[in-house]
Amino acid sequence: MASAARVDVIKQLQRETITIQGLRSAFARWPFGVNKHLDQVRADVECTLRTRFKDHPKLQKLVQGDYGLFGATSWPCANYMELLIATYLSLWLFMWDDALDSDVGELAHDFDAGQLYRAETLGFVKTHLGLDDPQVVSTSSNGVIQSFDQIGAALRSSCSVDQRRTFLKEFRLFMDKSEIEQSLRLRTGLVNLDEYSRYRRGTSAVRVVLAINQYCHGIDLPPDVTKDPDYTTLWHLTNVNIYSVNDLLSVKKELAQGSAGSLVPILYAELGSAQKAADQVMRIVTLTIAEFDQAAERLVTRHGGKSAELARELETFIVGCRYYCTGNLTWSLSTGRYGVHQELEDDRLTIALGGA
Repeated sequence: MASAARVDVIKQLQRETITIQGLRSAFARWPFGVNKHLDQVRADVECTLRTRFKDHPKLQKLVQGDYGLFGATSWPCANYMELLIATYLSLWLFMWDDALDSDVGELAHDFDAGQLYRAETLGFVKTHLGLDDPQVVSTSSNGVIQSFDQIGAALRSSCSVDQRRTFLKEFRLFMDKSEIEQSLRLRTGLVNLDEYSRYRRGTSAVRVVLAINQYCHGIDLPPDVTKDPDYTTLWHLTNVNIYSVNDLLSVKKELAQGSAGSLVPILYAELGSAQKAADQVMRIVTLTIAEFDQAAERLVTRHGGKSAELARELETFIVGCRYYCTGNLTWSLSTGRYGVHQELEDDRLTIALGGA
């Protein structure tokens, strides 16, 4: 059951309406795009859902979620197979996390079961990335975990060992932060901003997807670039941008599910105003865009002159991060997953947090 403090915050917020101003214009200098394979990836995703998850209780919602659009807008320049694998990975992460969703996921209230779920998933992922004993044959009775097999096979055949190790490192972070999030939520009910910061950079799963950015775009940046502090900063800012947009647009859905563990409810508890909380999240989004552009410029200045090929790959990586952010925004405003699918009139979005 939700704690009394969390129930109070949820009830209070569900009487509120927030206005988000300037969300699209904040990204005005960043590219938006749609992959030419949109229709095909939509069809393949639906086919996969209907064959591998034909008995899933939320099958229709998953089909209606239009994850093909998520992939096509996040990787508009990728070739078809890379686009499909990136889309499957994103869908897989959404489905995996839904089992732990506050107050509605089947494992949400059982920490020990959540631990087993995380441990089994990590072992399965490691094996199917080819980073475990090659004699181990890993299968799972959990259909969601098992469906990583196709993703792992593609990454194993196309990515270097270093790229797969990076993926595994980011996936471990996702598992570790998922554990912290569930533990805090079950213990305290309503987390504060400091506690939120302990887990959100990992539970967004953005970094897991960023780990296949080079695979998606057919590039392989050298270690002197990937170890550069500004390269690390671009990962961080992409992550913060996406999870801040998601926290802002998903708050209505999460409140309806009994969750108050994202930025708007947490800031509301501190600021006493839903609108001030939403405005603060918008400031975070705007700041990440400005800081990303500055870090990208420094990275190109430092490394872009070394060779024309490196300059091209750097630009591909940077633009790929921007597309990931704008694609996430496009999909979030288009899908029924968050319940805010509507046109932005004068770049203004009004959300009744307790509305139907």
